[in-house]
Amino acid sequence: MSSTAWAGSAESARAAVERGLATTDPVQAVADLSEAGRAVDEALNEAMAAAVLAGASMRKLAETAGIAPNSVPPKLSRSKPLAPYVADGTITADLIAVARFDAATGRPPMTFKPRRKE
Repeated sequence: MSSTAWAGSAESARAAVERGLATTDPVQAVADLSEAGRAVDEALNEAMAAAVLAGASMRKLAETAGIAPNSVPPKLSRSKPLAPYVADGTITADLIAVARFDAATGRPPMTFKPRRKE
């Protein structure tokens, strides 16, 4: 995974903010700024995933992002690189260790493939 996978979402957020600043219609500004907020949140999730795969702790990420430590696992669960490792809607330190190992060795995440077609 690229360490700048979040850049596309950040760029989308920047473009939406610029559209919001350029409009004189307050309703359109709300729509543009809401889109920017969603894109920033996605960029944050992806950047946090890149950081945790690079070895950062969830506690350090929470401190750096200024969020509660218990809000980090759900944010990581919504990221693209860690989504395959999610169990029961969240990701744990053990699953992050597996994801780090897979990323370091270049292996894709394991997926379940049924033997029988039903």
